Amino acid sequence: MKLSYPAGVVSLAITAVVAVFSVGAAGAERPQPVPLYGSYDTFLDHSQQTFNGQPRASEPSTQAASFTTTCAASGCIAHWLLVDKLADNPNAPSLFDYQWVNDRWVSSSEYPFHCADGSTVTTTRSDFLMPNGDGSFHGERTFTVGAPGCPGDGPGMYWLPFTLTPT
Repeated sequence: MKLSYPAGVVSLAITAVVAVFSVGAAGAERPQPVPLYGSYDTFLDHSQQTFNGQPRASEPSTQAASFTTTCAASGCIAHWLLVDKLADNPNAPSLFDYQWVNDRWVSSSEYPFHCADGSTVTTTRSDFLMPNGDGSFHGERTFTVGAPGCPGDGPGMYWLPFTLTPT
């Protein structure tokens, strides 16, 4: 007895098998996030800060932070909670969300930037954090300032490195 199947059924069956194997392979290639969980000291190295690529140093600072990480089928999110309000910028948000992208945590949001004269301007704060392999992280932060910018500076981009160290 010879069985014959319409060409459309055979094609559909082959497509389904390829799709199942492709989904498994894609999931296996996705890098797993390094969780951010618990208490960390955030060292903001303002001594290396720049504005539009030119040195704009100020005193480094350390801020306490608390992290939790949650993962779902759609990806992972780390929540950064600033433990104490910033004395020089009390309107700064206390919670930031980070998403795992490739090999790092990334975040970007609106931020009230504290200018040298004490005023604030609305900026876009963007961070990335990369694991060091020992539980700590290193990263960079930028503040993109639109016009008119801070008095005396104008629009541009502030940049500084920072680290997270578990406490």
